[in-house]
This record gives sequence, C-alpha cells and structure tokens, in this order.
Amino acid sequence: MDRREFMQVLAAGAAAGLSIEAAAQAGPGSSAAAQLYDVPRFGNVSLLHFTDCHAQLLPIYFREPSVNLGLAGSLGKAPHLVGDHLLKAFGVKPGSLEAHAFTYLNFEAAARSFGKVGGLSHLSTLVKRMRASRPGALLLDGGDTWQGSATSLWTQA
Repeated sequence: MDRREFMQVLAAGAAAGLSIEAAAQAGPGSSAAAQLYDVPRFGNVSLLHFTDCHAQLLPIYFREPSVNLGLAGSLGKAPHLVGDHLLKAFGVKPGSLEAHAFTYLNFEAAARSFGKVGGLSHLSTLVKRMRASRPGALLLDGGDTWQGSATSLWTQA
C-alpha cells in the first residue's frame, strides 16, 4: 500500500464518520471543517460506502487497538500497522487529527482536543453532504450495521 492508497483509505474512513466530530468542533467556518470531506471527484460514477457501524448510534471516543497482528507475509505491513509504525509508514504527523482518528497514541489528550467521533447522526449528515455534491451517488452499506455492539445486544438489534 503506497501513500496514495493510504490516503484513499483515510478518505473512506472519514466517509464512515470517523472524523466528523472534530470538524464540527473546529467550527463551520474553519479551514479544517471546510476541507475535511473535500474529496475530489474521479470518474463518472460516485459510490458512497460505509460498513461496520455496529449500532453505534451516538458519538464515542474512538481508540484504535495497540496491536494488530499480521501473519506470515502480512507481518509488519498495512493494514497491520498501528501507532508510531502507521504514522511513520504513511507520513502522518503525530498529534494531528489523522493521528487521533487512526492511532491510539496520546489518546486521552487527543480526545480532549478533537472530541468524540462517529454516530449515526454524523453519518447521516455526511451522506447528505456528499449526495448534495454528487447527485445520483449510490450509497452502499457493507454490513454489520446493527450487530456486534452492546447497543445491538441490549436492543436485540
């Protein structure tokens, strides 16, 4: 995976709502909020995709695991990089919004600075925004929307 592919993965993560709270906290007029989801158009078809919401109805403080084992030829390679290894491999600045969204590093301080992430209301806002800029876009749900979380368990999905 090269830097360009990684940035596309970051964009997909952002489209899933991983960073929307931080942009909201930055304020609607800020450059961070204005640029967070400015994804350039490519081609004639627009696909919006999300997956693994796991009934995360409300925004939460996200923390990526400190270990992601890759076996055999995958050991030490994306997507099995975490923490400093991930930042170094893809040139992500420590302490940045992207570092908060995709690593466990300095999690408590970053969470105080950047806030909560996710939630279905944020996902809905993002989908509406993306559809407004891409009429006719096809929205795809990759699954696990209503299972795999405590909320899903308690409400029986």
